[in-house]
Amino acid sequence: MANTLHFYSPQTAQMLLMAQQVRAWERLGPADYAALQQRQLHGLMRHAHQYSPFWCERLEAAGFTAGPAAAPGAVLARLPILTRADLQTHFSAARARWPALQESDVATSTTSGSTGEPVRVEKVSAMYAPLYAAISWIEAQWHGRNPTRKIAVLAPGIGDGTRDTWGDMYSAMGLRGMSVMRNLTLHSTESHLEWLQEHRPDYLKCSPLAAAELARFALARGLHIPLQQIISQSERITPGQRALCHRAFGAKIVDRYSCEETGWIGLQCPEHDHLHLLGATTLMEIVDDQGQPCPIGVRGRVLVTSLHSLAMPIIRYELGDLAEWGHACSCGMTLPVIARLWGRTRHQLQLPDGPLPMPFLGDELGLIETIRAFRIRQYTDGTLELEIEAADPFTPAEHRAVRAIFDTNGLGSLPLHISQTPRIDWPPGRKREEFERVAHAWTEKPPGGTALPHA
Repeated sequence: MANTLHFYSPQTAQMLLMAQQVRAWERLGPADYAALQQRQLHGLMRHAHQYSPFWCERLEAAGFTAGPAAAPGAVLARLPILTRADLQTHFSAARARWPALQESDVATSTTSGSTGEPVRVEKVSAMYAPLYAAISWIEAQWHGRNPTRKIAVLAPGIGDGTRDTWGDMYSAMGLRGMSVMRNLTLHSTESHLEWLQEHRPDYLKCSPLAAAELARFALARGLHIPLQQIISQSERITPGQRALCHRAFGAKIVDRYSCEETGWIGLQCPEHDHLHLLGATTLMEIVDDQGQPCPIGVRGRVLVTSLHSLAMPIIRYELGDLAEWGHACSCGMTLPVIARLWGRTRHQLQLPDGPLPMPFLGDELGLIETIRAFRIRQYTDGTLELEIEAADPFTPAEHRAVRAIFDTNGLGSLPLHISQTPRIDWPPGRKREEFERVAHAWTEKPPGGTALPHA
């Protein structure tokens, strides 16, 4: 169907062209995909070797050569894993400065520091900004989003307000859907529901935990607020949260995988709940504790190489996440499948025979309707404390159900104490840490809670 002509700004035209190039990777055969990634990797390594003192030394030690016979994949496997400490300690040496680059063209991103180790990463604004916008546009296309409709945004750190567009990228293309915004932490969940009822948005953008809380309140009050999609941000999504939101709003949660250091990593498949890796921009490895590649279905540590990180090359960087590869997708796209994100490496319970990721706890505890939120602490003697946020007192049957979840997932040998509170006192910040390790042994029952001895 023909449309009137629309003349885009040079920045918007560049973004749309970049989106077209990225989408060209969606149905590549395995050989073509691998060849293109290796070509981009070699270009990044050659650039890093020439202009970054840190990477020159590290690449030469791994046997890198700039010639046409170079094997960048083999060099990559020999490179040491890049850590947060490396970027902190060698910030200046890790930068790449070529003669034509102006300092005014470089932007600095800083991670949230949720690990206690904030990291600074430099990016070329003229490259990073249109690429980030292009992938945002692709994600909206994958999921059939209509940017002329209304979107509601709930997030900490934003002001309450209304805009006549979803953002600069959309307004530049003449797509003007209303955006209503509200601070998540300054208002109650009940008032958020009233706000949604008043505005009746088509889409809601918020954390999956906030969406699940809204869903529970809506179901309890018999409210029907139809949504087309819930756009996730900041946190891992559990099956329980997906089910709750579908029951309450008739909407699916759309997941995205990104980090401050590199930008977009993966997007949820248009047809399934798993993610597709954005191979045009990111080379991702999943490795075991010895640094060897994990096969499909085996969880491991996530390493990312940002293929366009020219101002500060990011090669084999350990994000601190756990994930596993999946089998080829039936949707028609050949992009690699990230079957599951297991959470952060630091969010692992310590057992006598080694660490155990805890996402199953969120998946299964989230199915108990009384539980609005939870937090787990593990003490140095192995003792677990489960703090549950619930409006109504737990029944004996619900206590047994909680204990069964811990026991059937291999935690039966650890003492477990359960406490209940109307509201968990979360620390400020964008992400809620559902697990934390305490640097002393368990000593006494939590004040005001219900602590039961381990069965």
